[in-house]
Amino acid sequence: MDIRRISFDTDDLSDDVIPLADVRSAVALDWDSKDDYVYWTDVSTDSISRAKWDGSSQEVVVDTSLESPAGLAIDWVTNKLYWTDAGTDRIEVSNTDGTMRTVLIWENLDRPRDIVVDPVGGFMYWTDWGASPKIERAGMDASNRLVIISSNLTWPNGLAIDYESQRLYWADAGMKTIEYASLDGSNRKVLIGSNLPHPFGLTLYGERIYWTDWQAKSIQSADRRTGQARETLQDNLENLMDIHVFHRHRPPVHTACDVSNGGCSHLCLLAPLPKGYSCTCPTGINLQSDGKTCSPGMTSFLIFARRTDIRMVSLDIPYFADVVVSVNVTMKNTIAIGVDAHEGKVYWSDSTLRKISRAALDGSQFEDIITTGLLTTDGLAVDAIGRKIYWTDTGTNRIEVGNLDGSMRKVLVWQNLDSPRAIALYHEMGYMYWTDWGENAKLERSGMDGSGRAVLISNNLGWPNGLAVDKAGSQLLWADAHTERIEAADLNGANRHTLLSPVQHPYGLTLLDSYIYWTDWQTRSIHRADKDTGANVILVRLTQTLAVISPLSSSHSLHLSSGLIPS
Repeated sequence: MDIRRISFDTDDLSDDVIPLADVRSAVALDWDSKDDYVYWTDVSTDSISRAKWDGSSQEVVVDTSLESPAGLAIDWVTNKLYWTDAGTDRIEVSNTDGTMRTVLIWENLDRPRDIVVDPVGGFMYWTDWGASPKIERAGMDASNRLVIISSNLTWPNGLAIDYESQRLYWADAGMKTIEYASLDGSNRKVLIGSNLPHPFGLTLYGERIYWTDWQAKSIQSADRRTGQARETLQDNLENLMDIHVFHRHRPPVHTACDVSNGGCSHLCLLAPLPKGYSCTCPTGINLQSDGKTCSPGMTSFLIFARRTDIRMVSLDIPYFADVVVSVNVTMKNTIAIGVDAHEGKVYWSDSTLRKISRAALDGSQFEDIITTGLLTTDGLAVDAIGRKIYWTDTGTNRIEVGNLDGSMRKVLVWQNLDSPRAIALYHEMGYMYWTDWGENAKLERSGMDGSGRAVLISNNLGWPNGLAVDKAGSQLLWADAHTERIEAADLNGANRHTLLSPVQHPYGLTLLDSYIYWTDWQTRSIHRADKDTGANVILVRLTQTLAVISPLSSSHSLHLSSGLIPS
């Protein structure tokens, strides 16, 4: 795959390949004449990148939580990047450098494809390929959403706006047509209805409309008003995707976002009049009541490890979307994770690098706190009240404790441990609980100093993974990947009962408010259910690889759970 340009400045219409690295399956394109960048999405690397026209300054601007970014549009007025994702079924926006990313539309999307923005009118338009194909529009701030075309569509592909005539053009690869309508969907007409085997990308410039065709393997053009005077610009081109005409005549627009970012603390997004604009916040963060300022951060969220990174899912907002904790350090096999709600720090163990580290939730203040004497740290718990960190090690068969900075380290339990895994604390009662995956799997308890050790449960356990203490309900909850159950018992191991069964391959487990959340190793997903009944199971999110999950709410005590799949 490559990205090419054809010069309209010369008569021979010569085409050049832009010298870019690692372009595998570029689908969508757009450009910005202000900084002379070309932007593209790649559905093989699931990323959005940009570079100068000569191939210099190439950089990835978004490369997390993308599954199939198929459409891309630049708001050249406020310097924003809009994109569709047919895998996550979302429309998102960020600054053109990828910062301040947020989810705009997450409901009732079914394989969204192309997207175009109209900063003049404040609207965005997109095509949707799902079970009910349609073309929709909404304010560029996601307000006033409306289906404008829903009949006689099969595979609506490329979109283009004609600002002069106030029309929206689209190509449909199933109907084999190029059509147009007024911007509200009225006055629909077929522009070209013959000899269009598979139109894909579409763009307008001057009096002409240009499109790419997968089957004809060519770039073609016609008169944008009549559809007549068709020409082929290039043919014998494989893997043709999006097409745009770069020029320096995009209409200048003066907006409320021009003056001190519209008063917004974060994102100022254009909107249709009379509003003209609205303020919004990065993913997972709420806008405060003044309508302009974002909260300092998430107040209630899940945090989970994915081997090579750590992510947070906000519970403050109506959708589930994860945000990477941007620690500037390489992670190899991050398994166990814990949070100190007091200082707002995340702690994690990396079983390949054999160390325990910590950082602030914004990724700053990174430091290694334990770097020696670790083999396989599969369980970790932070005692935010006592300011200590506890961990299990299935390699050394020990349970240890240290101060949060790693000092004053001490081995608490070292006898009769076979494969200690998950660990959970109940500071107020002075207890710690852990699971053991050894020959005889069990669930044990001791004082937080290792004294008064007792086996609570030792029968009908296979691979007890996640473990959590429900203080409000005075019960223990654990997940077992072998019996495929999530079970509960009282704090002494009595009154044992099954909460959920079968559960594919539960791994991490945690509690927040009236819900339990668990990670599923096989389906690589996070699920939620009522903690008392096991009812109302929902999927929170699918992810690539999963380990531990730990919730944090600024008004709640901390729970943590962890575990590991047997190799």
